[in-house]
Amino acid sequence: MKYTEILEVVRQYIEQFYDAKEDSTLTFHNFAHTHDVVTHATKMAKHYGLDERETFVVTTASWFHDTGYYTGEANGHEQRGAEMAGGFLKNLGVKEELIQEVQKCIMATVMPQKPENLLQQIMCDADLYHFGTEQFSERNMLMQEEVERKTGCKIDNNNWRKATICLLESHFFKTGYGRELLEYGKKKNLERLKRKETRGMMRKSHIPNSCLGE
Repeated sequence: MKYTEILEVVRQYIEQFYDAKEDSTLTFHNFAHTHDVVTHATKMAKHYGLDERETFVVTTASWFHDTGYYTGEANGHEQRGAEMAGGFLKNLGVKEELIQEVQKCIMATVMPQKPENLLQQIMCDADLYHFGTEQFSERNMLMQEEVERKTGCKIDNNNWRKATICLLESHFFKTGYGRELLEYGKKKNLERLKRKETRGMMRKSHIPNSCLGE
């Protein structure tokens, strides 16, 4: 099987898919995010010396992992993305065993993430790679904007920050690569959020009770 040739077909298909399914409400889960995930997964595949078959699995899973956002609600998008990948790869003559590996990598990204092998661990860390980067604040704002657009409801910034703090505190990178490269950055992002939380609480504590309706 010529993995590189099939990967090129997959890449072209996903690019066309996102072009055709453009959705202005998806400010985070879009082609830019997918491309980032593919880039990070490919980088980790090289770091771990994966062979062509293994690299094909994680890269293909990365291309398809968020396509389900464009075919239904956020809930269950992983399953829909896995099904789309399965149908597409089957039409290309990819063996069922290999298709299932791709699908399991996609399904490993369901929160809370529970990867069962290195390939799934790589997929999980590639998906949440931004947790440990300087781009986290920007990506987090895009995620908040996406939820607001999808629900039609404005989210209080303090509530969103609290939820994000809980998310980062409960998360851990699954690969040694992720822990070594990204854990420190995630810790800094978490500390930054907590400082903002503390400042907000201090400001509120200086507001007269009459202003708070108490």
